[in-house]
Amino acid sequence: MIYICYGVTKSASTYLYQLTEEILSLGGLGFCRIRHGGPFGTANYYDAVSPGLLDRVADAACGRPVVLKTHGDLHPEVARRIAAGTVLASAGIRDPREMALSMADHGVRARARGEDAFSEVGGPLAALASIDAQIAVFERWAAVETTEVFTYNQICFDTEATIARVAAQIGVDVDVARVLAPFAQPGTIGQFNMGRPRRYQEMDAATQALFLARYAGFYARMDVEMGLPQPGDPAPPQRRPAAGPLGRKAADTRRLLRRLARSRDIGTIHAG
Repeated sequence: MIYICYGVTKSASTYLYQLTEEILSLGGLGFCRIRHGGPFGTANYYDAVSPGLLDRVADAACGRPVVLKTHGDLHPEVARRIAAGTVLASAGIRDPREMALSMADHGVRARARGEDAFSEVGGPLAALASIDAQIAVFERWAAVETTEVFTYNQICFDTEATIARVAAQIGVDVDVARVLAPFAQPGTIGQFNMGRPRRYQEMDAATQALFLARYAGFYARMDVEMGLPQPGDPAPPQRRPAAGPLGRKAADTRRLLRRLARSRDIGTIHAG
């Protein structure tokens, strides 16, 4: 079985990917680790998922479950396989205003660390071209009827229901509390930034108006607020990123060691 976790950037797609592998592990199916990008990766990430890649992964896995993570576009043949049920998939989305704020945060960190990824995003408006393209890609994934679509808010603030939906899609029964348990420590969620609900409220009114007008059609088609905590709901868990370079390194190492212990290595599988 191959499960593809697609998500726009900053949609908690890494968290959903980690939850999916945890569900497979606790559901008794296990999951496979691919040495793509080196033997010590914390995700089976590919820039794009092609039919050929799916075939090579299936041959190497010999029927064992594999979860793939991508931000890439949907190949028509991959879409046909998802629609037919031979491949499972989820698609993650977030309010474009919050995507832009989180991308700008990443840009600040990237420039401070001398990294390339997101370094060009000097503020929310600098993210517009990327968000335009990503929303078009998301809508192609979401248009496949059998794709499970999740908002950032559902993944982060209604996580129990998200776990139940993924488990039902896969066809396993799991203890939701056990699935969540490994993610309580700081740094255990990959690519974690802030995890605050309604973060779009930090954006000034003029910039919000620009985003709301630019993406008016998208907002009309997609309720990005699904999963937000409502008045009277329990407060969402206060998760924190790992602190400082040493804290991040320690958290990355813990995630890696746990994944190495719980997964089956099926070797190197190249994208093309």
